[in-house]
Amino acid sequence: MVEAFLRVASHTSFWIDLKDNFIAVALQKVQPKYSVDISFEQIRSITQVLSRIIDSKSQYTQQHSKELSEKVDVMARFYDYSDEERFKLIIAADLHDLGKLAVPNDILDSTGSLSEEEFSVIKEHTYYTRIALEQITGFEDIAEWAANHHEKLNGLGYPFGKSHKQLDFNSRLMGCLDIYQALTEERPYRRSLSHTEAMDILNDMCKNGFVDSNICKDIDVFFSNVHI
Repeated sequence: MVEAFLRVASHTSFWIDLKDNFIAVALQKVQPKYSVDISFEQIRSITQVLSRIIDSKSQYTQQHSKELSEKVDVMARFYDYSDEERFKLIIAADLHDLGKLAVPNDILDSTGSLSEEEFSVIKEHTYYTRIALEQITGFEDIAEWAANHHEKLNGLGYPFGKSHKQLDFNSRLMGCLDIYQALTEERPYRRSLSHTEAMDILNDMCKNGFVDSNICKDIDVFFSNVHI
């Protein structure tokens, strides 16, 4: 092995490839090409496991992705989506917080107000989610819906500050349901809110142009008498 390394390391290109500017290109050249064609229903059996890993990152999000996926499934059926689109949306919900695996737990589990610097770190997780999911061929829609869950119609969301013209219906749906799910679960800085309390906050956000008012109305109608 040492002899093999010395042969490779004798070339100038080896050391240049290790530099930050070239390492990504160098790795692409040597990575084996691998692909497999499977249905989104089959893929969901994998992402369901990944969502549990993501949720276990913090004691306060043990059920977040799981319960968001359940609500997304319900709303997709409510809107009479095809099975393929429904599973794609569920997969997006499973993986929407994938980027939080890169966020330190002392920030995620903080019981006090976050500093501006700490909140900036939190906001990075949606960008990490997008970068990770965009690497998978066939995940174009899934990456978009998953990574847009903190974007807002008035352009005040993150990480890109997209406007209502740049957010399709499923991105808006994911954003509304993520807020509803977060509000109705316990967090280190507050108790879980009731359906009515959560809808009061969502309706205020509608008035200020943050989220889609029609989707929020559907959420209110559907979940007011359904416990999921």
